[in-house]
Amino acid sequence: MSNSPVAIDVTIDPEVIKENNLCDEVLKVLKPIRPAWFDGDKALSTLKSKVFTGGISNLLFGYYIEEKFEEDVILLRIYGNGTELMIDRHLEQKNIQVLHEAGRSPPLYASFNNGIAYGFVNGVTLDANTVRDKTIARLIAEEMINVHAVKPEGQEVKSRLWEKMYRFLDLGPDKFDDSDRQQKFVSTIKPKDVLRQEIDELKSHLEVLNSPVVFCHNDLLLKNVIFNEEKGQVYFIDHEYAMFNYEHFDIGNHFAEYAGVDDLDFTRYPDKTYQLDWLRYYLEEKAKFKGNDPASITDKDVEICYVKSNKFALAAHLFWGLWGLVQAKNSLIDFGFLEYAQQKLDEYFARKEEFLSLTLPS
Repeated sequence: MSNSPVAIDVTIDPEVIKENNLCDEVLKVLKPIRPAWFDGDKALSTLKSKVFTGGISNLLFGYYIEEKFEEDVILLRIYGNGTELMIDRHLEQKNIQVLHEAGRSPPLYASFNNGIAYGFVNGVTLDANTVRDKTIARLIAEEMINVHAVKPEGQEVKSRLWEKMYRFLDLGPDKFDDSDRQQKFVSTIKPKDVLRQEIDELKSHLEVLNSPVVFCHNDLLLKNVIFNEEKGQVYFIDHEYAMFNYEHFDIGNHFAEYAGVDDLDFTRYPDKTYQLDWLRYYLEEKAKFKGNDPASITDKDVEICYVKSNKFALAAHLFWGLWGLVQAKNSLIDFGFLEYAQQKLDEYFARKEEFLSLTLPS
């Protein structure tokens, strides 16, 4: 089979697949990918499916032959309503292929009209406790370094962070038809002109930090990190928001995601002692990766990384707060996007003065 993904002219109705995970449209996607699964009279009876939970912007289903779940699973991701407004799906598919070639992602098998089919990463997703396990935390730092070293051809090495944030702001709601949601919206979310001013201010503050622009995952929430204990390895999944961005955004965003998603608790944001230990390991491993002496990393280097990462954590809160507003306007998935946006934006304003006042050591 060719390494190039197959383009399949099929649209999978989200409501139909919820009722029947093996509906005709699903089979039309799977057959070109795994024709052997369809050989013989009993083939379909051995084809099994699994609904994956944890994602809040797409639907995700796994398909495999009976008793071979860990050997060969095809994932089908059905894009959420309106997500194409925020995500360049063509670029996402190219990024998955580039990351796969670099050994950082499972393969992309096929695309269809409203989703993709790709490989499965075996392991467990992280939670608020396992992300703090020292071994796992260090594996995350190592994998981040590996991803940052990926260099997709034909893409300008330039951060698209601010472009994305302004677009999210423009795509966000001006009002809701539902009176309860509208009341909550106007009473808890600041007007667009205020949020635009915040982006402007944050951009002017962060751009002068000269954070290196590298290829970032940009969405390292806990459920996007898979730990395979047997292999002693972590994997990053769901590369929808991968793009060139500031190195310290990826770090600060990951720290911000210690708070969780369904049960946001910002007291889980790692304190300075924890961060300094994590960042020292990151910088030492990065030095080794580049062929430099890890002993060359100084306390000052670690402090600089700490200051920059926490300032960019502000950008992460604002980014995902604006994203939540777009989802609240468009998504058909049962999740409190408006409440999520409110919490992320509230945390941005709560931390703004503290993080912006951090100073780089001289």
